[in-house]
Amino acid sequence: MTGPELSEFLYRHRVSVIAGIIIVLFAAMGFFGYEKYQRHQVERAAVLYNELVDTLVAGQTSTARASADTLVHQYGHTPYAIFARFFLARMDSESNQIPAAETELNSVIQAKTAPRGLKSIATLSLARLYLDQKQAQKALDMLKVPDAAFATLQDEIQGDAYVALHQDSKAMRAYQAAIAALPAADPYRSYLQMKMANIGVAP
Repeated sequence: MTGPELSEFLYRHRVSVIAGIIIVLFAAMGFFGYEKYQRHQVERAAVLYNELVDTLVAGQTSTARASADTLVHQYGHTPYAIFARFFLARMDSESNQIPAAETELNSVIQAKTAPRGLKSIATLSLARLYLDQKQAQKALDMLKVPDAAFATLQDEIQGDAYVALHQDSKAMRAYQAAIAALPAADPYRSYLQMKMANIGVAP
């Protein structure tokens, strides 16, 4: 296409060309505006998360809970909302609000955006919660899918659950598996060996 032909083409289709340029500009503005909004949301969530940690350490439970609730309901798309659910589960558990703690942990487990590691931690925490509530079988049911990254903790909780169910041979095997997953010099091995010894002296 020659210069004059190009000029004629642009003149003839000037409305479409201008409209296309405007659409592209608005799309670019929208994209960068959304990116800026997302960064602002994450930054605000980070501030709230720090407030949550500080107030919880200071023993200001009600303020910490308010920060956690805000993170979950207003900043649920940020990673900090997942961490806030762990804190809520802990506070609920400590105040004997077991169903609420269970709900928070299940929310992490079922969250599509939660990393696998956090899902595993929530699963272990829920299994431990069931065990503390004398629901050993439910604890075992939570641990049917193994996660090599948390093998020691998973095996230990299974061992504790089998002890609660008076299935000592299974408990012994679970503790042995937990020990086998630890380095030879890990001091936690002694703690697990103590649990095994307790089975040995049990009537």
